[in-house]
Formats: sequence, C-alpha cells, structure tokens
Amino acid sequence: MKKRNLVFSLLSGVILALALPKPGWWFMSWFGLAPLVIGLKRSTAKQAVWLGFACGFVYFGMICRWLTIFGYLPWCLVAIKEAIWLAIFSASASYLLRYEIRARTYLVIAAVWTIIQWARTLGPFGFTWGSFAHTQANVLPIVQLGAITGPWGVEFLVCVTNIALAELVLEARQRENRKKIAKRVTLVGALIALSLVYGHTQLAKPISTGRDSFKVGIIQGSLTHDVNPKPEYVVEAYTIYDAMTRAAAIYEPDLIVWPETTIVDCITGETWGPLIAELARDTRSNMIVGGYDYSGDAAGRNYNAAHFFDRQGRKIGVYHKVHLVPYGEYVPLRKQMPWLKRYGIREVDILPGKMHVVVKTELGKVGTAICFESIFPGILSQSVRNGANFLVVLTNDAWFKHSDAAQQHLMMAQLRAAETHRYVVRAAATGISAIIDPHGRIRSELGIFRQGIVRGNVVSLNEKTPYVRYGDWFVYACFAGVAILVRMVKKGERKQFRRTYTC
Repeated sequence: MKKRNLVFSLLSGVILALALPKPGWWFMSWFGLAPLVIGLKRSTAKQAVWLGFACGFVYFGMICRWLTIFGYLPWCLVAIKEAIWLAIFSASASYLLRYEIRARTYLVIAAVWTIIQWARTLGPFGFTWGSFAHTQANVLPIVQLGAITGPWGVEFLVCVTNIALAELVLEARQRENRKKIAKRVTLVGALIALSLVYGHTQLAKPISTGRDSFKVGIIQGSLTHDVNPKPEYVVEAYTIYDAMTRAAAIYEPDLIVWPETTIVDCITGETWGPLIAELARDTRSNMIVGGYDYSGDAAGRNYNAAHFFDRQGRKIGVYHKVHLVPYGEYVPLRKQMPWLKRYGIREVDILPGKMHVVVKTELGKVGTAICFESIFPGILSQSVRNGANFLVVLTNDAWFKHSDAAQQHLMMAQLRAAETHRYVVRAAATGISAIIDPHGRIRSELGIFRQGIVRGNVVSLNEKTPYVRYGDWFVYACFAGVAILVRMVKKGERKQFRRTYTC
C-alpha cells in the first residue's frame, strides 16, 4: 500500500469528522470523501478495504469520542464496527473505479454509498451517527430533500459531489477528457441546484396555523443519576419537576412534557401515578411524563415508557420504548461476559415494547420516540404514517456530560422533523430541549446542564410527505441501479455499457 494513499485515507477521516460538532463545519462533508476516492483509484481491492477501514476508524473515532466517557473499549468497538462499513464501500468503489470513469460511475458509486448507509441502520446494533445527512441537519435548504427521499437523497447528493471532485483531481490534466468531465460536473451541479431550489421553495411556504395550534412547555430539570439510582433520587426529582411544572402553569400551556425517565420508578404504582394525575388537574395541562412502566416480569424487568395524562388527570395512554440501546438498556450475553460489570452496566435489563404506538389526545395524535429511537428515520415516519399529527422525543443525554453528543443527538431530531413535516417537541433531562418546526428549524431551545422551561407553539398537522407515504423507496431505487450494472458486467457487456452511457 502506497503511503500517499494511506495519507489520503486518513485525511478523509479527519476532514469528514470536522463536519459534525465540534466544530460542526458542515461543508467539509461535500469534499471530505474525495481524498479517499482518489486513493482508491490507485489501489488494489485488498488495499481498498484497508484504506476504507483506516478512514472509517479515524472518522468514527473522532465523532464518537464522547464514548470514552464509558471507557476506551466501547469507543474502540464502535469505531471498528462502523469502519467496517466504510471498508465495504471502499472495496465496492475500487472495483467500479477500475474502469474508465463515466457519468454512470458517479451515480452507481453514490448508490452503493446510500445502500451502505441504509444498511447501517438495520438490526439491534444499528447506528446512524455520522451519516452525510446527519452533518447537513442545519443546512435547511438541503434537508428539505428528506421530505421526498428521507435522509437517503442527501446521502446520495453529497456522495456524488465527492466523486465528481475526485475525478476533477484525477483526470482534469488530460485535455482529451476535459469536455467529458465538464459535462459530468455540470450534471452534479444541476442536481445540487435542483435540490437547493426545491429546498428554498419549501422554506418559503408558510407553516399552517390556526385552531390546531397549541402551547407547549418543556421542563428541563437538569438532574443526573446513576444507572442504578438511589431511592431518594426519585423523591428529589419529582419535587423539582413538580415545582417547575407549577411555575410553568402561569403561561397556561396546553401540554407539559417531562424528559425520559424523569421518574426512575414505575409510574403505574400507587405513589407517582396519582401525584402526576393531581398535578395535571391542578395545572389544567395535558402531560407526557418519562418514567418506567410495570411489566409483571418475573425477573423484575420494566419498560422505559412515556405516560400520557389529560387535563383531568386521567391516564390516556402509554408508549413503551421499542428499540433499546444495547449494553445501555439491556445487556446481550450478560452471563457470558461478567467482566462487563466494571463498566457500570445496569443490574436488570429493560424490556422492549412491542410496537410504535400513536396516542390520541385532545391536541392531536402523538408519535413518540425515546432517546436512541430518534436516530432512526423509519421509526417516527412510521408513526406519522399511522396518523401522528406531531412528534415528541424524550431523552436523557446526561450520560454524555459536556461532550458534543447532546448537540449531535439534537441534529437527528431536526432531520426527523424535515422528513415527516411535523413539529418535534424534544424534552431532554439535561439538554438540549427544543421545539423544532416541520422544516427542521429550531424555534426555541435550552442548552445543556441549564435548568428551565422551554416554551413555544406547536401545530397539529395532517399532510403526509412522500417519504412518509412510500418509505425508503430511494434506497430500493439505488438497489435497482446497482443490480442493473452488476447484471450487465456479468453478461460481459462492458463495451456496450461504455458506448451507451459515455458522456
């Protein structure tokens, strides 16, 4: 392996990492992958795998450096796992780059990238951190594309731009190729321009308001607790949240939201449920409260839940978190790995919910995600498909202390808002709590480890975006495009392929 190619690979990892907080230079994503692609053009398949892995390890190691809070082993394992995906991409791209670069090569490599990013979300160990869409969450004209394609259109667009820039470096010196390159770069520029025009058009449209508008208050108590908290913590937490909720009542909110596991106990018991019901009656507010829910499990396992109360204090629904955090909320192979106790894992696992429930309230139907679930685009889009008029995310990011994780996590909620065209009410135990409009714009927020109340107006909406209606159709289109190319190669039709698609 040439040292130059390895340097290009590592450089890509560093540049890409700068696109997420901190510093959050989003534009780095638009050219950060190009050095790796340049290195792949001059590498064998085996070398490409290692170049991709090196780039991925640096990239994910940097953006997930907050995992070192839990120890260097979790950080290292996550970086290795995610780097493998980039190694797979690099092997695929290297194969395609062996042939003369065509316009279709751009599109197929970008399609492969998009498929791999989609595959990263699958299964209990799925993880979407660090996707190109994630880095663009604050570039509102671009993320409006998510309403049509989900995050996958943004993945494709940013990747194809990187491929075009890589070719400019690789072949621009060859005069005979300049016209062809100019045409292909123009094609990519047109895709970007169309996306920006669409995005600005959507942003210019007013968000409907009127009788379906209501006032929301998010309580951010800024309290922290251990994985296995002491009993007196629950009393302290309730006392603080009760006082803050009564203080918020002067603003006459229609809905008050508490974060994930505000009550680190079963709200269905005889103590906390009646107290919260009384609080809802006193403040004349609907309430959504994060806490555990009793399951009746013989091993003492409970649900991580969001509990819904109406203005009369009646409990009208509950949502049980479905997609749990591996080794955070449940421990696979607990008996086989007793040494994990040194990392402060929980003593008893959380039980997963059975389905993503939409709860009907007087304010509209509510789709809920708890913490980790908000990083997966399919979960909240499914809730909207099932009728949700607005979305609520409950989270506890206290575990990440003062790291960049809280800001990075918030950006995921912005993407979900734009993809579904729904308001997102995000209640975070220690921040960042926020109200996000359907374009992904943050309307009000409260920073990390600050105690206070986030107030704002939310509208119940009914329209369904193409992404909500048709799901991951763009990924399936990418599969089809790649499959057609592979079929043509297998049939030995490379010459016909070149004649047909040469620009």
